[in-house]
Amino acid sequence: MLRILYISLYRKENEVMTLKKTGRKPKGNLLKEIDAAIALLTHVRSLVVSTAKSDESERANKTQSKKIKKRTLSPEGREAIVAAQRKRWAKVKRQKRQASKTR
Repeated sequence: MLRILYISLYRKENEVMTLKKTGRKPKGNLLKEIDAAIALLTHVRSLVVSTAKSDESERANKTQSKKIKKRTLSPEGREAIVAAQRKRWAKVKRQKRQASKTR
């Protein structure tokens, strides 16, 4: 459908160019043809927009149905993370002390 629209618009553009070159009006009422092309473009645009909106709503429905369950951390896991962080802090403090002693 868009290809037909492009061809008809291309044809109208050539008629306008013919008018500029020769000074003759193309056959038919140009304003009516332009209005018809605008109406067709408006209709095609509304179809494209409605299709895009329906695609978005389908994606939203899929994501809502796939709600991810919140993951919780066990107390043992939390304690392991805390111990590892304390070990890292101790290492940094140890390096700072060594650096200050060597100065």
